[in-house]
Amino acid sequence: MNLEEALAKEGEIRPKLLAAITGKYQLDAKGVARVDACALGNWLHGEAESKFPLVKSYTPCVEAHDAFHAELEKVVRQINLGEYEQAQAMLGNGTPCTKAFVAMVAATRQFKKDARL
Repeated sequence: MNLEEALAKEGEIRPKLLAAITGKYQLDAKGVARVDACALGNWLHGEAESKFPLVKSYTPCVEAHDAFHAELEKVVRQINLGEYEQAQAMLGNGTPCTKAFVAMVAATRQFKKDARL
């Protein structure tokens, strides 16, 4: 698993959310909330879980990834309610969603280092 590529893919969700806000169309909130639907989550909840459960930064990495998806789900709910301004504000700098992304990146990179990947 190339974790840097996986993180880049995770970062691609923001433009998709902004496009949904601009286009005023709905998204699949349950799909966004699924922590194993993306490449990183699938790997963390699958192969990594069996190979690296004792690496001290594995659990914080999983928790940070899951927290990011929980924040994404909140944004998608606002979009689907037609609360576009509020959804856009939720994607701004310093918001829980942005902080969750930054925390996930940091936790993943720490795990990468600790697991020597």
